Amino acid sequence: MSVVITKLPNAEVEIVGELGVAEFLAYRGRALRSLNQEVKVDGFRPGQVPEQVLVSKIGEEKILIEMAELALQETYPKIIAENKIDALGRPEITLTKLAKDNPLGFKIKTAIHPEITLPEVKKIAKRIITNQNESAIEIVIADKEVDEVLAELEKNKADLSKIDNPKEKIKANLKLEKAAKQKDKRRLEIAAAIVRETKLEVPNILIESEADKMLGEMRGQIEQMGLKFEEYLKQLKKEEKDLRAEWRGDAEERVRTALVLAKIAEVEKIGAPEAEVEKEVKHLKEHYKDANENQLRAYVGNMLINEYVFRFLEEQK
Repeated sequence: MSVVITKLPNAEVEIVGELGVAEFLAYRGRALRSLNQEVKVDGFRPGQVPEQVLVSKIGEEKILIEMAELALQETYPKIIAENKIDALGRPEITLTKLAKDNPLGFKIKTAIHPEITLPEVKKIAKRIITNQNESAIEIVIADKEVDEVLAELEKNKADLSKIDNPKEKIKANLKLEKAAKQKDKRRLEIAAAIVRETKLEVPNILIESEADKMLGEMRGQIEQMGLKFEEYLKQLKKEEKDLRAEWRGDAEERVRTALVLAKIAEVEKIGAPEAEVEKEVKHLKEHYKDANENQLRAYVGNMLINEYVFRFLEEQK
């Protein structure tokens, strides 16, 4: 296998390579076995379809694509490790040559960890916390707010008779809710102030990936409301590309924030306790049984590290 690695602007690299014929052909058996399990052919059980029948059913191109995916799943991590590329996020992969009894040509663009110069994060956090404490307003819950919640619960036929002092419980919950909103607001202000004073280049791949996430989040919210996402876009008179363009600034800000929080965790040696990670992963698996466990663990680990970073920043009083 031969590769040429080129460093690109904005903390990205491009890998152009070719996997030899023999090395590429070595993945044909695995590709056929995998596809054999997926394809339904009358008269044959899954996994028992003869190769000739399978090829005629799905075509040679589909087999080559499966071979390429299997090959690059194993090849890409090796390239990254052997060339000491500090890769970040999901790479963009393009197949440049894909034909039977030929080498596999590919081009991969990936983000790498950018150089990040942090400002004096402790001072920034302390300044914001001090200013907020000086202008802090006591959380007061008006009787009107409690009555509104109570009326809504009664409207929805909640079983209030079993709750001791429902008004006091509602008042306490409303106070906790407002306190949580205040904390979130403070955290956002601290993060935004630190990000503004941080020097870093943001890889475009990560911005596009974040836009994908935002689009997925919106699609999920719309579909939960019982609407079709495509119909919703028609009502807005917009396409997905329009939303991506509108969200680019927000997507970049989210990526910047994530990179900065990760850098603070690295510098301050902040990690997530393994026991806490396992507990949260177990809890999520109960609700999302089909979720990939490795992805869940990565998500939980990142979420907990961010939580501990914010706690660290909030201690700077």
